[in-house]
Amino acid sequence: MGIRLKLFILFFAFGFVPMLALNIVNYLYGVSAVEAMLKSDATRDTSSIARNVEMALRDREAELKGLARSTALRDYMRAGGDVPEEVASQVRAFFFLNQKYYAAITCLDQRGKVLFRLEPSSHDGETVDWSNLRLQTSDFPSGIAQPDARFLKAADLTPLPSNVESESYGAGLHYTFPIVLEKESANAPRGALVADIKLDRIFKESVRDVADAEASALTGTPRASSRVVIIDRNGRIIYYTNYALKFQPVSSALPSFKPVADAMTTEGEGSTYYRAPDGDQLLAVFQRIATLNLSLATSRDYSLATGGLKRAGWISLAAALLVGLLAALVLTAVVRRTARSIERVTEGAVAIAAGDLDQRIEVRSSDETHLLAESFNAMTAKLREQMAREAETRQFESFLRLSAMLTHDLKNAIASLSLLVRNMEHQFHKEEFRADAMRSLTEATDKLRNLVSKLSEPVRSMSGEFGLPRPTDLVPIIRRVLNVTAGPYATRHKIETLLPEKLIASVDAERMEKVVENLVLNAFEAMGAEAGTLTVDAGEAADEKVFFGVRDTGPGMSEDFIRNRLFRPFATTKRKGVGLGLYTCREVVRAHGGEIGVESQKGIGTYFRVVLPSKQITDRKGT
Repeated sequence: MGIRLKLFILFFAFGFVPMLALNIVNYLYGVSAVEAMLKSDATRDTSSIARNVEMALRDREAELKGLARSTALRDYMRAGGDVPEEVASQVRAFFFLNQKYYAAITCLDQRGKVLFRLEPSSHDGETVDWSNLRLQTSDFPSGIAQPDARFLKAADLTPLPSNVESESYGAGLHYTFPIVLEKESANAPRGALVADIKLDRIFKESVRDVADAEASALTGTPRASSRVVIIDRNGRIIYYTNYALKFQPVSSALPSFKPVADAMTTEGEGSTYYRAPDGDQLLAVFQRIATLNLSLATSRDYSLATGGLKRAGWISLAAALLVGLLAALVLTAVVRRTARSIERVTEGAVAIAAGDLDQRIEVRSSDETHLLAESFNAMTAKLREQMAREAETRQFESFLRLSAMLTHDLKNAIASLSLLVRNMEHQFHKEEFRADAMRSLTEATDKLRNLVSKLSEPVRSMSGEFGLPRPTDLVPIIRRVLNVTAGPYATRHKIETLLPEKLIASVDAERMEKVVENLVLNAFEAMGAEAGTLTVDAGEAADEKVFFGVRDTGPGMSEDFIRNRLFRPFATTKRKGVGLGLYTCREVVRAHGGEIGVESQKGIGTYFRVVLPSKQITDRKGT
């Protein structure tokens, strides 16, 4: 390790890394602080809104209780008949003063019958005139709110709120106030006032009051954007800034908010993060509004709140990188003088490593770098000499490999001719045999001619480059190989074939015939003098491929031999073999886009299976 690298490592480990770690710690601390502040603000807002809603409802209860204490109203509810002017004036004045919170007031007698109903002629405006207050004593609308039947038998006289419902004026809540008509007791007859309360107004004012309080507070920090959602226990939206989404399921109206809604309906209170449709991450804090059995959530934009911190973090990181770069430049300038000679040695070593063995390192100094340079020069000279010897050795090995491959092919050709000569002594008088012998001689001559052409073009022979494979029927090839090679073995071994009528593969016929021939000869030689069975099968394989296989009942091979030596060149178990047959078979099969596999068990036999494509190959190298 060079001195420059050592200095850089020391600077990086004890200077830059601590500075970078400090920036990261500061950033994480800032994010944690902002997250805590957001959660605190959202929790405060949520609690304040829920408290404002409940206080507004208590105010409405107090107002209605004051109206219910009216003696004139009680006397009228007990006697019935026409509405006295005093009662009408009291109810109208009450409604007029509190109209922004009420949609209607209904009065019921002790039997639950509606005595009168007061409501404005329309709910379009924020305010209504005294003349627009309609007091009905008959022909009541069919859709008016029904009182809570519990008021007839309630043990106490507390207000009875209904579930939140969707009304023409928005979210509505129906309050039933029992009114004792005689001496107060558990069984005293009682009537009731049913007030239709505009919850939307209460929600809006509660949210606005919290927002105004936040805006007026001088906190010294920017306020993150806030979103308020109120849902019921069924997951419906009761309050949201977008009026069109009210009373719709959260799952369809606000799918991004659904994880928060699920937590609101199951956990009651808590906090969670969720992702808005625009990609921003938000923090939601939620709790229940006990009086209404609703759940309220206030969200703060986490992405917006931490955006400044992220920018500051990147700026700090860039500053740290700039300072580190400047320090590195200064450090480089300090050590450059002492490292100059080492750089020259390094440049020479890199050139030598890149293959420029004629490079000579020249160092004028008399220090240790001079000895290092001379050692490199001596090593380069020896390396050039060794590479020259290795080039000669590789040329000789290539010649030996080519010779071994040709010897293997010659051995197979000579075996076929020897078989033919032996059969001539006994069968030459037969005309049919003579015709077969002429064909065999022609084939043997063609094979020898091919061997001569390989000797003429050794580079092409070693690379295995041939013409494009073409659709070829493998069945005639297999039968021809068996007819030529199986003759001298037929007396000792049983030969079985399981072949279809036709089997098309995309191969070079000549090369594939040699593969079949090698596998068949290897099988016969493996079984030796003892009687055995040779089985050749073929057929369709998966993925538009075909296969053929050669099985023998020889001694089999060990797993170690199959794994480490079977398909290696010059690896053989035969005393007279050169070990290139199976290696050549594998290379030929791979060149055709196929694969060759083997299954073998000691004492049982061996099965070679060749799988080949049945379609034309158009992407072979060199075509």
